[in-house]
Amino acid sequence: MSRRVNRIAFINPNGELETISPDGSDRRLLTLGDRYFQFPAWSPDGRRVAAVGGAPDGSAGVFVFEDEAGDNLYPAPPRAIYENDREAPIYVFWSPDGRHLSFITNHPNEQSLGLHVASVTDAMSHPFGQASSRLVATGRPCFWDWSADGKRILLHTGTISEEGSQLKFIDPFNPASGNASIARPGLFQAPGIARSGRFWAFGQVSRAGEPQLVVDGRSADNRMLVPHHGIAAMSWSPTRDQLAYISPTEPARTYYGPLRVLDATTGKATLLTDDIVLAFFWSPDGRRIAYFTLAHIAEHVRNSILPNADAAARDGGFRNGAAIEPEQEEAAESDEGAEARALWLNLWVVDIEQDEHQLITTFEPVEAFVNYFLPFFDQYALSHRIWSPDSDAVVLPMAKRDKESSRRAFVYVVPTLRRGGPPRPIAEGDMAFWSQC
Repeated sequence: MSRRVNRIAFINPNGELETISPDGSDRRLLTLGDRYFQFPAWSPDGRRVAAVGGAPDGSAGVFVFEDEAGDNLYPAPPRAIYENDREAPIYVFWSPDGRHLSFITNHPNEQSLGLHVASVTDAMSHPFGQASSRLVATGRPCFWDWSADGKRILLHTGTISEEGSQLKFIDPFNPASGNASIARPGLFQAPGIARSGRFWAFGQVSRAGEPQLVVDGRSADNRMLVPHHGIAAMSWSPTRDQLAYISPTEPARTYYGPLRVLDATTGKATLLTDDIVLAFFWSPDGRRIAYFTLAHIAEHVRNSILPNADAAARDGGFRNGAAIEPEQEEAAESDEGAEARALWLNLWVVDIEQDEHQLITTFEPVEAFVNYFLPFFDQYALSHRIWSPDSDAVVLPMAKRDKESSRRAFVYVVPTLRRGGPPRPIAEGDMAFWSQC
């Protein structure tokens, strides 16, 4: 029986990693020093948090922290899983058993990304030495999903225009074993494996040049082909063989579009909303989906303001670089980031069985949420959870303005059940994610 954790990890305004209870109590500072951290990821058992940390000298690494009550003035030092001053890590994803971390690093000389797997168990047993990570694949972009038993990875590398693009299953502990590509990758980012292991999903292009969403499985009879426009973004239910996906209604180099759910056992596809959905996330109980749409903005400016998913994929699949110092981020803010300040998003929740939609809140997101998280939500949904373990709330970073109209980022807990109350701020910070248990 898994222990009850129910905590939220976030990055405070100083770039430090903290955890906190959903009611704002029991706040724990896990880092102290000159590193700046980003996108904390909880281990499946909720005992540890992994995060990418960058230093002013340009070095960066993947670090693991124990989330234990203690002296917040002198937090325990983290364990380094990986450190490098040239090939910086930019994203981490725990294996389902919590024994390994997979992460990608920049390879600037080769203009590529490297997928690594490291043993967390080794790192925790050798406090003064790094874990021995292995490079299991390279490519740009690089997206992947773990099988539920942690023995396989479904890997997608390269773009549709590249001859070397691949979609294949690999053994992360014996990458030399090799496997042939199961399909020529189409217009999609992250592939997915159903929790049951019976099905997997990806995108391909037909011989006629038409994009298709593919649901494949252990039996040839399980294979389904669903035509779509533009790019498809998909995510499996955590409890059933149901695949949710979005894609545009007309050809476009993006995935924003109506939200549908495909039942892999029956082949039935259900339209949940015909609004333009930017991102979506299954609740842990598999009963509901939280999704985001644009609010208070004209149709003709939607595509010009939001990051283009296809262009982002060509740039590497994830934003380059390790954690960014706050003053550097402010100085380097792009026009896109400045325009994003004017964005407002609607958070909706739909009950899959009842087909009931509820507008939960309308909010102003922070730049990191719009520019770093949303463009790759389908990959982050596999590794970083915004839903509470009880499926009754989500955690979001929202912008809050003071009397001088200055914007500050706060972590909000947002109840999703009726009569759950309004969103409530629990700490100043962003990049907030909930433990899995």
